[in-house]
Amino acid sequence: MYFEMHKPNGNIEVVEKRHEMILAHDEFGMSVKDIIKRYKVSRNAFYYWRRRYDREGLLGLFNRKRGTQIPHNKTQDKDETVIIQLASDYPEIDANDIHAIMIQKYNYRGTVRTIERILTKHDLNRPKGRRSKKSIEKKNQILKLLITED
Repeated sequence: MYFEMHKPNGNIEVVEKRHEMILAHDEFGMSVKDIIKRYKVSRNAFYYWRRRYDREGLLGLFNRKRGTQIPHNKTQDKDETVIIQLASDYPEIDANDIHAIMIQKYNYRGTVRTIERILTKHDLNRPKGRRSKKSIEKKNQILKLLITED
């Protein structure tokens, strides 16, 4: 799990250089001043990599992407689960209906298009087209039931 979240990327030679630099200080007692000159890194860079190595081991010496790992606008897993459950249990309702239910019952702040994407991703999207009176009545009964139940 940790490895997947912090996928190492970068050059192996660079990681080996960082590891060698830390070992030169720890194992061979080389001063930080000498390490800075020999490996051509700044003092801050040495201590940065040293902290990462102490905290995460060898994997900490790999470069990794900066910033958040999860997009700020990603739909929460609990909301996505509810959307999938509604679409699975009630195939008569479409994304607009699910959106109305989600807003009213779950304080959902996403868009109808987001719900459409989620349904498409899970092969639950119902194509638009003509609906029979019977299916429209059934859909309205389901909506009334879902929106009014607490």
